[in-house]
Amino acid sequence: MQVPQQQEALASDVTITDLDPPPKRSRLFTQWVDGQRLAFRTRLWMALFTLLGVALFAVLLVSPWHLTGAGHLTPAPTGGSFTRAQPTPSHPVQMVVEHHVIYLLEPDGLLRALWARHKYIYVLWQYSAARSYQLGGVKHNVVYLVAPNGSRVALRASDGTVLRAKKRALS
Repeated sequence: MQVPQQQEALASDVTITDLDPPPKRSRLFTQWVDGQRLAFRTRLWMALFTLLGVALFAVLLVSPWHLTGAGHLTPAPTGGSFTRAQPTPSHPVQMVVEHHVIYLLEPDGLLRALWARHKYIYVLWQYSAARSYQLGGVKHNVVYLVAPNGSRVALRASDGTVLRAKKRALS
């Protein structure tokens, strides 16, 4: 008895009526939403250009061209002219590297603390000393400057604060 009731339930017609009016869309949008398929040749060209674009992006991402500044290269001059070499300074730049910080003492007495991170260089601090000073070294987070007359200056390596300055008079 139950089998005929199930068959009757399946055989009954149910009609669903949508009372909302259909939205107004352009024909191009309707074709795109309804899934009109592109031709095989068009899909093949799109796949090829996508793969070429991904390969070009990967080459440019991995290549060192964007790091070395290859766009700023200038062609070498042609001809037999040579430029004269610049004379070397009588007092070269003194340099000490300690804990990834570079301490440079220039001939004019300017001491700079530089920190290099990847391809960037940051100036941490600067200190102006007399031209006669030389870079003594860095120990226990202190930068030492010494002069031939015995004068000494001690600077904190982290911020360049003068910790001690001992000046000797010329005799």
